[in-house]
Amino acid sequence: MIQSRHCDLCEHPKRDLKNGLTCGLTNKKPDFKNTCPDILLDKIFQEKLEDVNLELKRTNELKSKKYGAFYLLITIGFLFIIGNKFYADITLTETFNWKFRASAIGAGITILIYAYFNFNRFRGKLNALESEKSKIDSVLEKYGIEYEMNIEYKEKVHGNQNIEITTEYKNWTKKRTTTTAISHYG
Repeated sequence: MIQSRHCDLCEHPKRDLKNGLTCGLTNKKPDFKNTCPDILLDKIFQEKLEDVNLELKRTNELKSKKYGAFYLLITIGFLFIIGNKFYADITLTETFNWKFRASAIGAGITILIYAYFNFNRFRGKLNALESEKSKIDSVLEKYGIEYEMNIEYKEKVHGNQNIEITTEYKNWTKKRTTTTAISHYG
């Protein structure tokens, strides 16, 4: 079991170079089996949960655009590579024809490389966010805590996107509903 996942959500952890991760209450390394009896889930936990869910929602909203751009760029890249002979045949001189074809192939390969790396970077970010959310959810599951989060985009004022995040917790001893308003540049 990875206790640091619990400590990352708690208000009590202390970290330093000499001792590493220790509990702020006991001044000892975390030592528990499934759940920590002293865990305090409050501001740090709330911020991490909101940040991960908000970023995951935003990234998922970009999914169709990223996939569309990827397939469009792949098509354009292959058209440059495959279709360059047709366009080169309309030119006037053989030297220009050869240079044009080489340039078109180079441009096509460059577009394919850009499309691949841009798409791969997006997928890496999406996977990292899903993994982070999964880690938080697995810790909460051990404590029997469930939540429902509603993220609403409000009006944009002077370039700031106002976002309202409402989180309702179930099976938590504090049983509270929190509402957080976030201004985000975008």
